[in-house]
Amino acid sequence: MSISALFGEGFEAALLSCSLVLLVPGAALALAARRAVIPGLAAFGVAVLALSWLRFSDRGGGYPDLLIAAVLALAVIAIAIPFIVTSFAKDAELSSVPAGLLAGAAAAELWRPCVGAEFGVLLNELPDRGVSGFGLMGVYLIGALSPLVVLGAIDHLLPERILDKVETVWVAIGGGILALLAFATAFGLHESLISKLFEWSVDNV
Repeated sequence: MSISALFGEGFEAALLSCSLVLLVPGAALALAARRAVIPGLAAFGVAVLALSWLRFSDRGGGYPDLLIAAVLALAVIAIAIPFIVTSFAKDAELSSVPAGLLAGAAAAELWRPCVGAEFGVLLNELPDRGVSGFGLMGVYLIGALSPLVVLGAIDHLLPERILDKVETVWVAIGGGILALLAFATAFGLHESLISKLFEWSVDNV
C-alpha cells in the first residue's frame, strides 16, 4: 500500500462533498475556538482519527443518533461556558480542546467516506491491522482534513485587532452550526443529507 497514494486520495476526498461531514463541524469548531484555533483543531483531528479507526476496524463505534447529538450539544456547551460563566472569560481558549474532542468524535461517527482504491484496501485490512492501520488511517485523514489546516493557519495569522472585532460573531456562528447539526442528528434529519452528499461525490468521481 502506497502511503503517498493514500494521502493523495485523502486530499482528493477533501474536495468532494462527502467530506463536508467532517469539514463543516471542523470549520465551525475553528470559528468558535477563537484564539485557540490550533489546539482546538488538533483535538478535533485526534478525535476524528481515533473514532474513525475504532469504527472502521470493528473495534467500536456505531453509537445511536441521540448519543451523537448529545456529544455535539456538549461541544456547544463547552464553547459557551466562557461566555456564560464570566469567571472563565479569560480562559476561553481552554474550552476549545474539549469542544474539539467532542465535535471530532461526533463527526467521525456521522462520516460516510468516499472510498478510493487505496483507502478501500485499507478499510478491508483495517480489522486485521494494529498500530499500522491506525497510522495509515492518520495519513488518509491528514489529506482529507487539509482544508482545516489551511483555515487554522489563516485564523492564526489574523491580527489581534481583527480577532477582537469578529471573535464574538465567529463563536456564535460556529456554535450555531454545531447546535443545528446536533438538532438534525437528534431528529434523524442528517441521514438524507449525508446520503445526498455521498451521491454527489460518487457522481463527481
